[in-house]
Amino acid sequence: MANNSNLSKRAALRQAQEMDERNKRNKRIMGFGFGLAALVVVVVLAIVNVQAIGNRTSVAEEQLTPPAATEGYGIPLEGNAPSADKPHLVLWEDYQCPACASAHATLGPIVEQLVADGSITTEIRTAHFLDQAREDGPSSRTAVAAAAAAEVGAFEDFHRVAFDFQDTGYTDQVLRNDIPQAAGITGEDLTRYVELYNSRSFQEFVDDADQKFRDDAVDATPAYVVSGQRLDLGSIEPTAEGFLSAVTAAWEEGGKEIDIKPEPYQR
Repeated sequence: MANNSNLSKRAALRQAQEMDERNKRNKRIMGFGFGLAALVVVVVLAIVNVQAIGNRTSVAEEQLTPPAATEGYGIPLEGNAPSADKPHLVLWEDYQCPACASAHATLGPIVEQLVADGSITTEIRTAHFLDQAREDGPSSRTAVAAAAAAEVGAFEDFHRVAFDFQDTGYTDQVLRNDIPQAAGITGEDLTRYVELYNSRSFQEFVDDADQKFRDDAVDATPAYVVSGQRLDLGSIEPTAEGFLSAVTAAWEEGGKEIDIKPEPYQR
C-alpha cells in the first residue's frame, strides 16, 4: 500500500502533467483563433476592396447643366426664372445639414406655395462642405441626383422628399431607388435619372455651386438670402403671410438685387 507521501508526490506529478497539457492545448486553440481572426480580417478587407472597386464611378466627360439653371448655379423651383418685378429667394442648403432639414420641414411648403401663386421666385443652391473634402461624398452625390431629377422634370418632387432620408444616409441605394420612388420618378424618366446619376453628369455644376458658396462666404446652411439680406428664420412667423412679409422687406432693403453676395454670416 502506498503511503501518504508517495501518493502526494504522484498526485503532484499528475497535476503538473495535466496543467502542462492544458497549456499546450490552450496555445493551440489561441493560435487557431488568432489565425481565424486574421483570416476574417483579410476576407473582410477583400470584400470591402471589391465593393469599393465595384462602386467607383467615373465622371462623364460631357457635363450637363440642369434645365433653367441660374447663373449662380441654382435650380429654380417650377423653372421660374428670377426677374426684377418680384422678390427672389436664394436658398442655400447642404443635404446632410440637420438644420436644413428642419427649416425645410417648416418652411418648404410655404416657399412652394408662394412660388406657385407667383408671389416670389426661388432657386435652390447646394453646397457640399459637410463632405469635408471627401470626393463623391453624400452631400455631393445627392446634389448630383437632384440635378438629374431636374433633367427629367422632377426636381421639386425630389427636393420635397430628399431630406426625409437624411437619417438613413444618402447611399447609392437610397439615391438610385428610394428617393426616386418617393418622388414618383418612374419608367423612362427613372431610367434616364439613374443613368445621369451613375455617370455624375452634373458633377461640374454641383462643384461650381459649392465653389460659389465658398467664394461668396455664405459660410453656413441653411441660408435664405434675398437681395443679399440673410433672413433671420427664427424671427419669421411660419405662415405664408409672415414669410412673404420678411422676403418682401429684405427685397426692398437690399435694392431688389437678384444675385448679390450675401451680407457676412453672424455666428
